[in-house]
Amino acid sequence: ATGTARVFAGRRTIYSRAGDEAMYAVVNRFLERIQWVQLIAWNNDTDATQQYQYSYSTGLTITQGSEVTNGFNLGASYEGMSIGVDHSRRTFKTTETTSSLTTTITVSVPPRSELIFYQKRFEFRDEITFINDAWGQEWNIGPWGGYKPLTTKVSSVNIMAEEYFTKSARLPEGPGSVTVDSVPSASLAEWTRKRENVTPSAKDTLNSM
Repeated sequence: ATGTARVFAGRRTIYSRAGDEAMYAVVNRFLERIQWVQLIAWNNDTDATQQYQYSYSTGLTITQGSEVTNGFNLGASYEGMSIGVDHSRRTFKTTETTSSLTTTITVSVPPRSELIFYQKRFEFRDEITFINDAWGQEWNIGPWGGYKPLTTKVSSVNIMAEEYFTKSARLPEGPGSVTVDSVPSASLAEWTRKRENVTPSAKDTLNSM
């Protein structure tokens, strides 16, 4: 299934020094695609049922823009996240986000047939802007020499989920469609500073990301 819905919006703390200054990442997260990925196919061309063992793993991979992890733990912001898909809630587990789990299954393939293993993959895009809390108030961090568009980092994240199934026929090529619940965009600061006018700590942190 393809399409884009904002499924999460919120802040993550990059650093916070009480009484001094703080920096936050403002994350708007979009679900780009849910896909059943074919991982392996077994072909049994004998007259007897054959059994095979297969190990599959869950977990999160940042496929683009992993530099943001120099500022905050992007994977941790997915842990426990709950999204609405096809009128039910889907919550992402620790083993799908900040750690991984490998499970071994045994499959039986009937005589003269093929069996295909599919695992579900969620593909997300994170659009991240930044707030510097300094001089007694919060500031969005603008671009060099200006106020918009705000300095933005984009990350792409894939989650190999725990859902899987086996099927004797290949799935048709998509796209299909699902209903996804949208959430409002994350709130920004009221004021914006040019990137060169934020604190040295904020500038250094952004440069590392």
